[in-house]
Amino acid sequence: MTTPLRLLAAILHACAAAAVAEALAFDVPSGNSKCLTEELRRGALSHASYRVVGAASTSAAADPRISARVTGPCGEQLHLAEAAERGEFRFEAAEDGEHTACFWTPRYERGAVVSVDVQWDTATAGARAHAEGSGSPPAVAVARNEGRIASIAEELKKLENSARLIHEEMISLRQSEHEMQRLNQETATRIHSFTLLSLVMCVGVAGLQLWHLKTLFQKQHIL
Repeated sequence: MTTPLRLLAAILHACAAAAVAEALAFDVPSGNSKCLTEELRRGALSHASYRVVGAASTSAAADPRISARVTGPCGEQLHLAEAAERGEFRFEAAEDGEHTACFWTPRYERGAVVSVDVQWDTATAGARAHAEGSGSPPAVAVARNEGRIASIAEELKKLENSARLIHEEMISLRQSEHEMQRLNQETATRIHSFTLLSLVMCVGVAGLQLWHLKTLFQKQHIL
């Protein structure tokens, strides 16, 4: 395997094993709740921190605190904090599914809005094991990535062949279209020529008939 492919395999492995970090800032109107949903695999480790970055109210100073609850796919509670300016939670997903974090104000204040900043980091079990180890990526993982690279290269080659065939088909269709246009033009020209010839023949036949009738009437002394 060449050095560029090894480098690409290492990059793909790092991308697959790296933690997924999501940072989000949003407003929570008083009386409503805002929820974030994260699809996690079993064994994934999640760590999130949240804090109130601002509060505003049309009537008076808003309460700069927030309440938070985190639930698992089956509705089990994983974290609960009430009336806090900041907080954090950490858990390991027990099963696959959507994990939801909801935020709301501890008490209702008309017109109040609280701005919340959330930093949610997620790491898979493979990423944690690699982070805790001291060596390079395992040979099995590298070989697996090499197989994926080969599969991707093969798929790209198939797509390239398909694109080339489509391009050739489009060129053939354009040539057929030009040929049909040429044939239509030739047919229209021939039709016009035959129409003109028919008109000339009709006029000629009519002239001959008139000449014959005139000659006949003159012989019979009608004219």
